[in-house]
Amino acid sequence: MRYWILHSFIFLTSLGCLHAVNHEILVIVGAPGESSYAEGFEAAAEAWKKAAETADASIEIIGLKETPVSLDRDRIHEWIKNLDTDSAVPVWVVYVGHGTYNRRNAYLNLNGPDLAAKDLGEWLPTMNRTLIFVHGGSASSPFLKELAASNRILISATRNPDEINYARFGEYFAEVISDTDGDIDQDGQTSLLEAFLTTADRVESFYTETGRLSSEHSLIDDTGDALGTPPDWFRGIRVTKKTKGGQAPDGFRAHQIALIPSELEKNLTPEQKQQRDALETELESVRKRKDRLAEDDYYDMLEAILLKLSGIYLAEKNTKEMTSEKSDDS
Repeated sequence: MRYWILHSFIFLTSLGCLHAVNHEILVIVGAPGESSYAEGFEAAAEAWKKAAETADASIEIIGLKETPVSLDRDRIHEWIKNLDTDSAVPVWVVYVGHGTYNRRNAYLNLNGPDLAAKDLGEWLPTMNRTLIFVHGGSASSPFLKELAASNRILISATRNPDEINYARFGEYFAEVISDTDGDIDQDGQTSLLEAFLTTADRVESFYTETGRLSSEHSLIDDTGDALGTPPDWFRGIRVTKKTKGGQAPDGFRAHQIALIPSELEKNLTPEQKQQRDALETELESVRKRKDRLAEDDYYDMLEAILLKLSGIYLAEKNTKEMTSEKSDDS
C-alpha cells in the first residue's frame, strides 16, 4: 500500500502545478513619458493580449493611447468594483509602466491622476478567488506591503522603494508568461513562479551583458506575509534558504497557476482546479510535518488526500469520455 501511495504521490505531484484554463486579466499601461518607453509598453500590452487569446482568458487593457487618458484611474476602480468575488477563476491585475515613491506612498504613474498603493489596497475586495498582482515597474515593492493577504500572489520588479530607475521586468515578464522556454520543471506549461524566475534571470542577464549595475531586484509573495522572496533563493522551483523568523517560504502557490495550461490541464474546470489547489496545499502541509508524525499516520494522511485527488482526475476522465461518445453519436 505504501508503495502505491508513494508512486501515486510522485505521479500527481508531476501533474499538479495547479493551473486555470480561464482567467480574468486587467492590464494597466502607465504613462510612458518618452516615446522610447511607449513602444515597449505597447509591445508588452500586445503580448498580454496574445497570451490571453491563447489561454482563452478575458482581458481588458487600460492606458493605451486610443483610450480616454483622463479616465484611467476611474476605469481601474470601476473594473475592480465589478469583480465577482466568489469566482473560481483567478483574477490578474498587471501593471506595465513607471512607478514612483515619495517617502509616504508608492504610485502607479497613469495617464491622468496617479494611483497610490494605499488606494489600490482599499479598492481590492476580500475574495474567495485568487488575486494575482504583477507590478513590473520601478519603486514597486511597497505594493507588496499594501496588498499582501491570504489568497493573493504578488510580484514586484524591485525589492525596495528606492529602486526608482526604469525597470525592465514588466516588459520581459509579458514575453515570458506565454513562453515555453520558461517551463523549468518541464511539465508542459510555464507556471507563475517559473515566469517570475525566468524573467528575473533575463533581467539579470541584461545588466550583466551590458556591464551595468543592476537597479532592479524582483520579489514574489504568495504567503501573505508581505516580506517577499528574491529569485536567488530558489534552486529550480524550490526555495533553498530559510527566513530568520521561520516564515513559510513563498513560491508554492505561484507554482500552482499557469496562464497557458498544458494539454492535460485544459480538460479540468476552474472548480476542479480550485478543489485541487486546496488538496495539494493540504498535501504540502502534510509533507512538511512528516518528521513530527508517526509513520503510519503520515502514510494514512497521504493516502486520504491522494484518493481525493484521484477522484478529481477520474471525474475529468469520465466527463471527457462521455463528451467524446456524444460527439461520435452525432
